[in-house]
Amino acid sequence: MSAVSFLICDPSLALQTYFQQLIAGYGFDAAAIKTAGHPHAAAEIAQSLKPDFLVTDWFAKEPVSGIALHQQLATLNPACRFGLLAHGTHAAHAQEARDAGALFFLPKPFSADHARTELARAVDQLATSHPGVAKKIMARHKESTQTWAANLQIPTLPKYKPGDRVMYRGQTEVVQHVILRRGEMVVQLRDVAGLIESSRIQSR
Repeated sequence: MSAVSFLICDPSLALQTYFQQLIAGYGFDAAAIKTAGHPHAAAEIAQSLKPDFLVTDWFAKEPVSGIALHQQLATLNPACRFGLLAHGTHAAHAQEARDAGALFFLPKPFSADHARTELARAVDQLATSHPGVAKKIMARHKESTQTWAANLQIPTLPKYKPGDRVMYRGQTEVVQHVILRRGEMVVQLRDVAGLIESSRIQSR
């Protein structure tokens, strides 16, 4: 039986790590959960990975959208399913995602509980077509719900994202990169050298 593979494509390193850890918490092989920050990089990874599930940003300003990326991946693995992340809550986008077959549509920013619920529902649906996922789901249901929940380590959802305006040392700065490092979130500001602990900045 082939391993179940996942591909996460989002411009935020923090969100890549968040979903990577969330999926790994189900017991899936961490080596089969790959990440990319751009559709082109994701397409290259998919050539060898042939993912069973894609979590992708909408990529509204890129030549290849999240939906188009999934269509590319489906030529490599017709059974590949996907979920979409997107800024804003446009009803047209949600409908387009449903029409394209997305298992979930998460408007950013979203809560950790919302992400966990949608991913759990998607994994359950994926189990209907992939025996490897079904095996994981069956193993999960053999444990008590309380024990499974206690063992599942949910990472903290990033508080900031690239482009956010924040206060640092009394000055307004712009977040350029968000990074999860050894379980701690740090940011790189556009005009400030080095990495800064998220606890040292404030939202504007």
